[in-house]
Order: sequence, then structure tokens, then C-alpha cells
Amino acid sequence: MPIDFAFAPYRLTPGVLPEDAARLASELEADPLLAALADPLPVGLLSRALADLPAGRAPSQEDACRAADGSPSGLSGLPRACLSSARHRERVSQAAREALSTGFGGVCLDRPDSSLALGLLGAGFCPECQGAFSRHLSREYGEHFQPVDYLAMAREAVTVSSGALTFAELPFGRDFWRFRVEALDEAVQVYVRGARDGARGLDRPFEVVAQFEALGPGQVRAARHLDGAVFPGPETAGTGIGHFRLLRAVMGRRPVAIAPPPAASATPAQISRLSAVAATCGIELSGLGPTGPSGAVFSPVRRLARQLARQAGRPPAQATPVAEACILYSLEADLWTNGRHHASVARAGEALASVHFQSPVVTRVHDVPPEAALILADAVALPAHEAKEVRRRLEAGTAVLSFGEPGQVDEGGRPFGSFLPGGKAGGVKVGSGTLAELPSLSPEKGSPEAIEPAVLEKALAALVGRGRRAAGVSGRSPLLVVLQRSGEALDVHLVSLGQERAQGVTLFLSSQVAGGVRRGRFVSSDGTDVRIPLNPSGYSLSTVLPSFEGYAVLSLAT
Repeated sequence: MPIDFAFAPYRLTPGVLPEDAARLASELEADPLLAALADPLPVGLLSRALADLPAGRAPSQEDACRAADGSPSGLSGLPRACLSSARHRERVSQAAREALSTGFGGVCLDRPDSSLALGLLGAGFCPECQGAFSRHLSREYGEHFQPVDYLAMAREAVTVSSGALTFAELPFGRDFWRFRVEALDEAVQVYVRGARDGARGLDRPFEVVAQFEALGPGQVRAARHLDGAVFPGPETAGTGIGHFRLLRAVMGRRPVAIAPPPAASATPAQISRLSAVAATCGIELSGLGPTGPSGAVFSPVRRLARQLARQAGRPPAQATPVAEACILYSLEADLWTNGRHHASVARAGEALASVHFQSPVVTRVHDVPPEAALILADAVALPAHEAKEVRRRLEAGTAVLSFGEPGQVDEGGRPFGSFLPGGKAGGVKVGSGTLAELPSLSPEKGSPEAIEPAVLEKALAALVGRGRRAAGVSGRSPLLVVLQRSGEALDVHLVSLGQERAQGVTLFLSSQVAGGVRRGRFVSSDGTDVRIPLNPSGYSLSTVLPSFEGYAVLSLAT
């Protein structure tokens, strides 16, 4: 059962008949069906369903990992499993083998990161974790390293701390945090290996996906072993485009979905818009349960996205985003900033998209195209090799925009100072390149301040010049514009962000991006399907978009 690019898992609700769940999933255009291993499924559904394995849940409080105060992890809710426990790893691997022999098409690891999501002191202090951490310290510092009572050291640090404790104040805190992150990666690797070894013995396809509780460096590392993943939705205010571009970067071309917001906290219109913004990056909303909004709310968006993917052969997940600039996501920087970096990457994506600047996310500096600028978003903890590459690219002529002063760290995550000279909004020359600097998007103290559009435009003009934009919009209706290229075709993904239908909006496209095309096909989720002309105007093409609501795609055969 190869997972389709249209990946919107639908979890079978306890007490609902499988046939009814399949019908509801079909109405929501959600697939595949997730079912507990013990739930009996008809043969016709079984091979197309994923077994839902509680990888992050311990079978009892006694088997749960331990917090620094000695209590079971997840004491206020479900007990959290130990990532270092050989018994739990074998338990999950055995469940995957049972799913394979039962006839399921794959497995979904349900929240394998649940203990890591509790933070620094919420888990990792059970005997199995402490033994594994002692071995980690011996490898790090040599065999002469004397074992320490790390649990006692952590409790003493908590006692004398005047506020929230971070790994910087905890003895061997950086080592402990890296160990916790690597433990998730190792555990998921074991789960996946067990499932795939069994499938290889039976010579049949068997998919392994996971739904994560949080987004961070541990989850990003673990996701590399999976065929697909479900992540939480956007945490920062805005459309969500920065979050979705980050997910697409860390997952590459593999299927990815987000867990939908609770029905009580989001209106159907908000869920529909979130679905439309996600579709611009080839990301789905995971299937909602029977108590959620009707599938009619966002099925039109899914239908259009899948029409583009299946009929035209151009799924957004397989396309190449047009890049005027690329935002760097550094896994190491995210590790040592405790999530501050990835939050800033998402906020930078939001800010740049608000002025229609095409800025996908990359995970490596050398993935930035030669003609594109580089964006650093609170990159205060870059490893030395990434900092060196950024400096080299800047001096060779690449334009760099930094939100906050960038910095580098050593191998243990300790600050090593800045590696770039001070910048300003208007830009300064560094070698053959230009460096512009704006305030931090996630300051260590206080709340982030909104960046004035005029200040952002000034910085962007210093990077790419005035009037040289891949896309622009004129009109009273706010739009999100995302450009994707598939071979010779250019797809302009459009999302209406206002409360009313978008109408009377003029779209501008750079001739360098759109070429000399004179007509395009405009298809919207509300049923519009027309050919519209594009008019040359200087170095750009312009067209008045038809009135539409929700999501639309303008396809140009360049």
C-alpha cells in the first residue's frame, strides 16, 4: 500500500463501525484509515489501513519513564514511555510484526516523542535512561570518566534554581539534552527497522509513518526514517505558510500532514483557510473525526489539490518552489535554542509571505540557489561549518538578511561569538555581498515585535533591488501567493485571506519567472475553470484574476 501524496490519515474512533468510518473518511477525502491493532477490519479495508501503535505510551505507570522529581512521566495524563527501554522498543517492534501478519498495509507510530515533548526535566530520569546516559558520557569523555548520580545532581540544581531551569544551568545539561534528542532518533529507527525487516521477509510493501506531538530537532531527525509523518499545526499567529514551508523542507518530497486544530478553537472558515494554505506546499490536514466540521468545509480544497496532482501530474510536494530567498533551518541551532530558532523560521516565512516574497525553507546552506538571497532567523547557535559556509557565501556575493544577530556554537552547544559584522536594515557591504539585519523575531526576553512593512521592504530592496519581484498583488482583497515550478510549467497558488470573495485583484508576475506566456488556466476550489489572458507590462506580466473564494491555482505552460 504505497502512501499517496494525498496523505490525510483518518483515525478510527472507538465505537464507530469500520464501514461507517470508511464512509466518513471518503466524505472527508481522508486516507488512509488508522485503526487500533485489536480492531477487526473487513478484508477490503485491512490492506489499505494503518495499524495505530501507541509508541509513546507506556502500558502502566510502573513502566513509564520518570521525571526529575521521581514521578512517572505523564502523571497528569497517559503514562509516557521510556525512549531508552529495550522492553518498550521490543514491545513496539512486536506490535508492528503483528500488524504485518494481520494484513495491515502499514503502521502509524502514535506520538513516539511524547516523553521528549515534556521538556528537559519531564522525562529521562528512569533507571534505563540514566544507565544509557552514563554510557553516553563515557563515550563522550572517555572510559576514565567516573559514573555520576545524575538524578541527584538534577534535583539539587532544581532546588537552588531561582527560576525555570535550562540545560545551560543543569550540570552536563547540554550532554543530557543531546542524549534525549538522540534517544528519540534511535528508538524510532529501531521501530522502523523491526517493521521493515518483517515486511522484507514476506516480500510485501509495508509503510511506516508517525504522528508527532511536537516539532523540534528530535522529531526532525526521527522523521528521516519514516515514509510519512503527521505534525502539529502552526504555533505562531498568521496564515501558517512559514510553518508549512518548514515542514516541507524537513520532509523533502515525502507525504506530510498536520493535526487539525480542535473544533472548539477554530471555526470551519479558519480550518478551510488553513487547509488552503497547507495545500500550497502539498500538505494535508489529517482527517477529522465524526464530531469535527463537515467535510464540505475543506473537501473543495482537497479536490482541487488532488486534481492538480493527478490530472496534471504536478503535486506541489514534488514541485520546485520559486526562490527569491531561502530561509535556513539549522537542526543544530534549533537544538541549542530550545525551539526558538524554528519558531523564528516560521515567523520569517509569515513576514516575507505578507509582501509576496518567495522564500522557501532549506536545511542546508548549499541548497540555496546561486541567484537567491539567504535569510537567517534567530540563527544564534549555528555550528561552525554552517557559520563558515554562510560567511563564505556572503563574501562571494550572496545577499544575506538576518533577523537578530547570528552566532555560532562549538560542538557542545556553547556560544562561540558572532561570525558576521554588524548589519543594518539598509544593508552593508561584506566582501562582494550585502548584509541586512532586522530585529529578532523571537527575543530571549519579552514578546516579539511586529516588523513594520516599510522596514522589511527597505531590507529586501537592499538584497534584491527595488521593483524586482517574482510576484505582486494590487487590490483590496488580501491574497497569499506561492509560486511552484514543475518542469516547464509554473503554478501560481493563490489563497484568499479575507472574509469576502477575492475580486478585482491584479496579479503581477516577473517575466523572468513567467517567461513569455500569454494565457493561463485559472481553476478555483469554488468551481471556476477558465482561461485568462496575461498582459505584458515592462518586465512583468499582469492579469486581473477572476473572482474566487478560498483556494485557486493559475497554471502557466512557460
